[in-house]
Amino acid sequence: MKSTDKLFAVIMAGGKGERLWPLSTEQRPKPLIPLDGDLTLLEGTVQRLFPLLLPDHIFVIADEYSAPAIRSLLTIPPENVIAEPCRRNTAPCVALATALVKRKSPDAVIIMLPADHLISPVTEFQDDLKRAIETALEDHLVTLGVQPTYPAPVFGYIRAGEEISDRTHRVDEFKEKPCVEVAQQYLDAGNYFWNCGIFIWKVAAIERAFNRFLPALGEKIAVWSNGKDYTEDFADCEKISIDYGIMEKADNVAVRKVTFNWSDVGTPESLYDLFPKDTAGNAIRAQNADLRDSSGNLICCDDGTEIRISGLNNFTVIKSGHGLLIKPRS
Repeated sequence: MKSTDKLFAVIMAGGKGERLWPLSTEQRPKPLIPLDGDLTLLEGTVQRLFPLLLPDHIFVIADEYSAPAIRSLLTIPPENVIAEPCRRNTAPCVALATALVKRKSPDAVIIMLPADHLISPVTEFQDDLKRAIETALEDHLVTLGVQPTYPAPVFGYIRAGEEISDRTHRVDEFKEKPCVEVAQQYLDAGNYFWNCGIFIWKVAAIERAFNRFLPALGEKIAVWSNGKDYTEDFADCEKISIDYGIMEKADNVAVRKVTFNWSDVGTPESLYDLFPKDTAGNAIRAQNADLRDSSGNLICCDDGTEIRISGLNNFTVIKSGHGLLIKPRS
């Protein structure tokens, strides 16, 4: 796609903020916390889309509580921050995104991506997006796959099949989160990839898929794109994920094997991997922490609370606001 006129991105910023409690909460979900520098995860997600996309071609779909804060935070038009009336999982979110983009450009290509991942370097991320867009223009529903580096039981997997073009394959199968033993088998096989939840497709292609596999949501796209107020009937949508509802069933799904570094920052253990370590292997992100005879710990505090730890090994200690989490890292 040589022009940005037909390229849109929709960032999914819903969620309850539970997996990184107490750093993230329902009142301050994960996209609104800074973990890698001064920017929040959501700001970083928006920034890495420039200059590939125009600011007014970026939408954010959030919940009603977070939407006002997001509007004041981002450099996109405030009206492009959409508040879902209620949580209905990712398929209704994608249906709403499709309708909103279709209003502006029926022949557009949409990039759907989560708000709260860490990705680097930006140049490789954008290059993978460009290659994925080329595949999407051929009527494929494209997802991005990350090469596994360890047998992770916390991610869904994609089994890649026939090669379509360089680093792009037809998807043979989506796999739910496996046990560690099965994840090791996937790692050894070499053709399984982590599903990072980033999708690229034409408006027409994803609308056809909704009409085929989730026709009730396909009808919503039709009426919402023609101007009907989605807040009146969004709560009627079936609670179902886009993976289960469409991607696992469609026969035109492709996976692009990415070259960038990726983390969904979904667990305290991912914070341990992210933060620098001291000589004893402690990952410390705190202003006032004193560790003695302790190793392999994650210590995270987002205020000036004094933390003293002695004789503790391989534990997670996270303090934020009035919340405190202490648990073994394992």
